[in-house]
Amino acid sequence: MEIVGVRGAPQETLDALKEALRGVDFSQAVVTYITDWQDQRSQARYAVFVREGRHRVLGLDAFGPRFGAEGEAALEALTRWLLERGVSEFREAIIPPSRYAALFKLDEDELLKTLLATANPADPALFANLRGAGLKR
Repeated sequence: MEIVGVRGAPQETLDALKEALRGVDFSQAVVTYITDWQDQRSQARYAVFVREGRHRVLGLDAFGPRFGAEGEAALEALTRWLLERGVSEFREAIIPPSRYAALFKLDEDELLKTLLATANPADPALFANLRGAGLKR
């Protein structure tokens, strides 16, 4: 598993994710947004886990409103970028705050088990304003 980005640095993490995802078959990719609080979207922070075949990339938590306007813009830009490339499976995993920090220190198998156990299907519109964007959801 490749861990990319800088915690709390939206643009740097977005750029690092795009670079790390070169060569991924996006039509087969599963994208999981990871946050630490349920029902707190207006204050949420997100990390992003992308898996496709043998590719496993974890973008550190740098997306979402917790990181201000830049964090919100980066979350929307990432979501749109993924959709434009053909990702159709989006998920959201809510990890309790007491376990969230430790998540980034888990080995790949444990991380995958945790995310598979907690992730639920998610509409990408939750992470980007898709009205009028002409993107398939």
